Amino acid sequence: MATSGLSHEVFSFLPDVVWYLTHNGKDMWCRAPYGFFFTSAEAATRFVPSAGAGFELVPIGVQSRHLVSEDGLAAMRQLRVTRIFVDPEIDPQTGDVFGKILRIEAELN
Repeated sequence: MATSGLSHEVFSFLPDVVWYLTHNGKDMWCRAPYGFFFTSAEAATRFVPSAGAGFELVPIGVQSRHLVSEDGLAAMRQLRVTRIFVDPEIDPQTGDVFGKILRIEAELN
């Protein structure tokens, strides 16, 4: 059986509650292969105008241990998310997203 695609060091890096953006109150908005985590609702809200989603996005907070559980990682793999930006920012000159990135490993068989 595979082990988690994120190492235990991630647990020490992420706060107890991690925020992500959603359009329906449940599903994580992403731009595969990228997902976006935020360390506060305020950081998530500040990112919304630059997301260019075309629909309303709102932050939702969840326990980080749920996001990095096997079920959480499986859900991200279904979304084809392999990299997670944490508190991303947008370069005003280029429009590129930058910041700390966590890599999700492909599930091992």
